[in-house]
Amino acid sequence: MKLIALTAGAALLASTAMVQAGGIDRSGQSVGIIFEEGTYAELSFGYVDPTVSGDAFGSDTGDMAPSYLMTAGGFRMDASDKIGVAVIFDQPFGSNADYPVSGSIYSETFADLTSSAITAVASYDVTDNIVVYGGGVMQTMAANASLPYVFGYTVDASEDTGFGYVVGAAYQIPEMALRVALTYHSEITTEHATAETGVFFDFGDTTTITTPQSVNLEFQSGVNQKTLVFGSIRWVEWSKFHLSPPDLTDATGNPLVDYENDTFTYSLGVGRKLTDTLSGAITVGYEAALGTDPTPLAPTDGNISLGAGLTYKMGNAEITAGAKYIWLGDSSAPTVGSFTDNNAVAFGLKIAFAI
Repeated sequence: MKLIALTAGAALLASTAMVQAGGIDRSGQSVGIIFEEGTYAELSFGYVDPTVSGDAFGSDTGDMAPSYLMTAGGFRMDASDKIGVAVIFDQPFGSNADYPVSGSIYSETFADLTSSAITAVASYDVTDNIVVYGGGVMQTMAANASLPYVFGYTVDASEDTGFGYVVGAAYQIPEMALRVALTYHSEITTEHATAETGVFFDFGDTTTITTPQSVNLEFQSGVNQKTLVFGSIRWVEWSKFHLSPPDLTDATGNPLVDYENDTFTYSLGVGRKLTDTLSGAITVGYEAALGTDPTPLAPTDGNISLGAGLTYKMGNAEITAGAKYIWLGDSSAPTVGSFTDNNAVAFGLKIAFAI
């Protein structure tokens, strides 16, 4: 069953489902490009505009969540009749906070964590229905933050690179456009030269950051010649993640960033062939609120999303555009503040070529 242009649209909407996911999750770390046929290349761009504000001790915080851009891309080819290879670039983790309102307790508080990753993965067709795959990941990360309300504290953790791996297996029935893929991403550890300053801080040291292991379950199935159902479940072990600059942690007993619980993020969608060259897709996403207290750098809890996209096919090229609206979960604590009625919008564009 050949479902023209549907899988590209499904992949774009699945990736934008992650833009406000738990912890500092952003890309979703899909390796779905390995299942394309022949020689294939893609490039995608995303723009995310969150609106997050609240009340902290009787003062309006202002919108503390800046907009940001995301980029991703990949190239895949056949190495033999049974072996495929791919290289994927993405920005798997990230976080931005910037409190703009003077007079608020969080005035001039900001944080910026960035990452990029290159994944090299190979697949092997064990049978017509079973595929196994695996490879290595090189991930780079850096972070800096300012917390004036904590004795004028600032921290700058310089860029460092670490390595991990990805393994998975899939069952597929090509004539039904059916595939169920289970993918495991390992932890990746980086060591960052760190400068901490403030009233009680003026030291250089090293901060260890370990991004968590995760599991993706992704599926799709053709309903008929024109309709595809797709979705995913992603588990991330955020309960073991922390960002703990040593001097801040020693002085306050608390890390800069940590999370109490693991997260499960769900997405479900349907794609439909509209004409010989045009197809559309819609998707819904859900991540349960965990009921944990907010922090100034992570003041929302859970989300619900709704997205839509169109894919246009021109010869060997496909152009996909999509948009998503995310309702961000409320969160409050007497010691931090109350953050309610927040949201985000995301837009994505993907260009793909079958060579």
